Amino acid sequence: MTELFFGTSNQGKLRELRRLVAGLPLRVISSQDLSRPLPEVVEDGATFQENAEKKAGAYARFAGTWALADDSGLCVDALGGRPGVHSARWSELEAPPAEASPACALSELGRAELGDELSRGLRDEQNNELLLRALEGLADERRGAAYVAVLALARPDGAIHAAVRGECRGRIGRERRGQGGFGYDPLFLPEQDGAPGALSMAELSPEAKDAISHRGRAFRSLRPLLDQLPFDKNERQG
Repeated sequence: MTELFFGTSNQGKLRELRRLVAGLPLRVISSQDLSRPLPEVVEDGATFQENAEKKAGAYARFAGTWALADDSGLCVDALGGRPGVHSARWSELEAPPAEASPACALSELGRAELGDELSRGLRDEQNNELLLRALEGLADERRGAAYVAVLALARPDGAIHAAVRGECRGRIGRERRGQGGFGYDPLFLPEQDGAPGALSMAELSPEAKDAISHRGRAFRSLRPLLDQLPFDKNERQG
């Protein structure tokens, strides 16, 4: 079985991709499988595609095999598309220091003392709190938003082979709901069959989320390309 390196430290994204590649003759691996830390890549692109392609190329060279990277985020209509490419660290970039919550302060220490997953969870809480404040008082019809994901696939030499985009429309709820997912999932109410959804992304089962999510839609566009790749001829370089 051929290895496909997925460059992420987000365990939620890693679990999603492993579900989505079920049935393909490949094994998704991460930096943990290589026992090497993921290299830092400065995500300074103006678009999700620029960031995804930059990461995919760097991770392919790092792993010496085909590599996949994603860049994704939440684009809120009433905020002019923000937080967009800055979704993961929005609260760190925009919240005034005087408004920083204990969760935010703890997040600064969390990576060293609590580990990536708990630190990320605390940052997610701060991001969600900032989003609720930013949309406070807005009527439901003005709380439209879209989750967007771009997946970029790179060859072992770092050259970009393909990039695909997926989008999931919905609106921002007024309170956190559900225990699943990550990021803004507890606040995001995805449309289903063109109608406003009753459940948040965090309330959906993993299978239901994969069926409508931005990342699920992007992967379904990528999957035919993965089927055509000569993975059986690829060996890890280096």
